[in-house]
Amino acid sequence: MPAPMFAEERRRAILERLRAHGRVVVPDLVEQLRVSAVTIRSDLSALEEIGVLERTYGGAVLRADASILQELSFNVRQAQGRQQKSAIAAAAASLLADGCSVALDCSTTAYALLPFIKRLSHVTVITNSLRVAQSLLGSPQVDVLLPAGRLRRDAVSIVGSPASLPSININLGFFGARGITAMIGVTEIDSDEAIMKRTMYGRCVSPVIVLDGSKWGQVAPYTIVPPSEVRHVITSGDAPEALVEQLRTGGVRVTVVPF
Repeated sequence: MPAPMFAEERRRAILERLRAHGRVVVPDLVEQLRVSAVTIRSDLSALEEIGVLERTYGGAVLRADASILQELSFNVRQAQGRQQKSAIAAAAASLLADGCSVALDCSTTAYALLPFIKRLSHVTVITNSLRVAQSLLGSPQVDVLLPAGRLRRDAVSIVGSPASLPSININLGFFGARGITAMIGVTEIDSDEAIMKRTMYGRCVSPVIVLDGSKWGQVAPYTIVPPSEVRHVITSGDAPEALVEQLRTGGVRVTVVPF
């Protein structure tokens, strides 16, 4: 018997069916996802609250303006593309050095850098990720600085008060994203998260975008940095070559790593 799905997995499955068929009905979802009608109705209500569908009698229809990029919980996202993230993190780690200051956002790709950071001494980490901060509790050689603000539960991050970020110069920064294109730049699905990332990015001497090949050609609603401000991207070997070359043509350094 298959293990029960997490709420985020169920909701993603519902969205996939909506994108494929334009509508869903509760009895079909109950049978397909093996949960109760009460659970399905709760999932539909949650998805309606974030504006991706409209409830109907007995089911739901996809909103015409719904984004195809939906936020997944940290745990679900961390399980995706593990090989790519590990390869990207190993390449990014070559930029680290003892005594440096590093900004890390709440992305699971940036989180993959932690084993390398823990090997260093006299390091300062600036982050809005509670997962990053928690992971570094046992590393007294790493000074961790956090902003104030509100908790964003899906990403396990602090957002809402970018002005509260420590006012220091940051040597390096590593930032994940939900999409990247040569025309729009680097984008994120949540407006508050995008603002926090943009603020940290702007304080870094050498900011680096770290994302796997699946994010190329995707455009999320909120821009972190426009193409003119993208300096260095580290990505996995499954990144579309044509899209990588478009960014390189614009003067961006793109490091492609095998996995």
